[in-house]
Amino acid sequence: MSDNFSRPQHTAPLTPILQLVNGSPIVLVAFFAVGLSWLFLLIGVIFLVVGGLGYWASWRKIFFWINEKGELEARSGIFFRRSRQLRISRLQSVDILRPPVARLLGYSSLKVEVAGSGHSRVILSYLSVGKAQELQSEILSVAKEERTFTQSAERGNYWQWRVPNGRLVASLVLTTSTCFLIITSAATAVIALVAGASPVALTLVVGGSVISLAGILSLFNFSVGRNERGIAISHGLFTTAHYTVSPIRIQAISLVQPIAWRPFGWYQIAINVAGTDQSGKKQGPRVLIPVVHEDALPELFRELLPSWNLEKEDEWLASATSSRWRFPWQAARLAVSVTPNLFMVRSGALTRRLSAAPHERIQSIRITQGPWERKLGISRLHADSVPGPVRLNGRGLGSSVAVHTA
Repeated sequence: MSDNFSRPQHTAPLTPILQLVNGSPIVLVAFFAVGLSWLFLLIGVIFLVVGGLGYWASWRKIFFWINEKGELEARSGIFFRRSRQLRISRLQSVDILRPPVARLLGYSSLKVEVAGSGHSRVILSYLSVGKAQELQSEILSVAKEERTFTQSAERGNYWQWRVPNGRLVASLVLTTSTCFLIITSAATAVIALVAGASPVALTLVVGGSVISLAGILSLFNFSVGRNERGIAISHGLFTTAHYTVSPIRIQAISLVQPIAWRPFGWYQIAINVAGTDQSGKKQGPRVLIPVVHEDALPELFRELLPSWNLEKEDEWLASATSSRWRFPWQAARLAVSVTPNLFMVRSGALTRRLSAAPHERIQSIRITQGPWERKLGISRLHADSVPGPVRLNGRGLGSSVAVHTA
């Protein structure tokens, strides 16, 4: 282990300023919403001074290092001291995040997550980019992780795929949610102007649109590749995120194709990753790639997930004929398939989905049947995975077929 991080040290000296700048936009929005005045300006100045002193005092009590037990230890707190030790041997991910202002000044945050419940995450804000990368490499070195791609990487066999920004924008515009957002925002703005609405209402409309636009921009410059640590995912225009995911952490995947994408042959690959959840406490990548042409899918799976074999000619167990009364629009698409390695589910009428998970990564199997389904003699077969966007629910199956498949 390197001596660079074996002794307690602070985050970057500019950390208090960067934290203060991150909180300033909230104050500015509040000023514009209630109207500018000398009183509110004075309150704003007091807020900045007090906040700056608080951030500075807090920064002086922040220390981190890698101790002799191979743990990342972080201490903080002014009045109530907090100490957290993360066992690097149980490392799940170590990611570099670069918010807009920090990115302009050459700083970033380092997020470290380990397996386990509760306080299993540490975010070090802020470090210089070089120091963050050095600490990331040190943590990965201490972890001594065995990755599927290690032998290939040792031969210099790296691989990367980039998503063209033009295709990304076009694909997002062609999704139902984005079209609905654009129409709703435009209609609300016009109605607010005609009806003489207050600037506060317009601010809310513009704010909602900006937040949605920020979500789109967060996927700009999207790239996915393979390195010596696993699958590397990077994206973001103003705020950049870098994730390194071990292939064994990917528990389920889904090929998603909205109806407007079909003429172009585009798909999105959504993933469930172990060690993340939807509450925001443990965030991670939700998509392996936001949009890709169907011709590139074989290469993507061959390079990134070679053990996942999603062959279209696999034998499918179609839904029962009576399921048309319960699922009239998509009964023809509903089916499940069980291969020696994977459990796969096909669904969707307007938005088609092909979801899959290896047998050993399925947490449990359930069969459910509502009153209407009981009358039709059909059931649902659920394969439970970790939290994420992928759902493995085989609907419309004949009850005997569902029991036999389970």
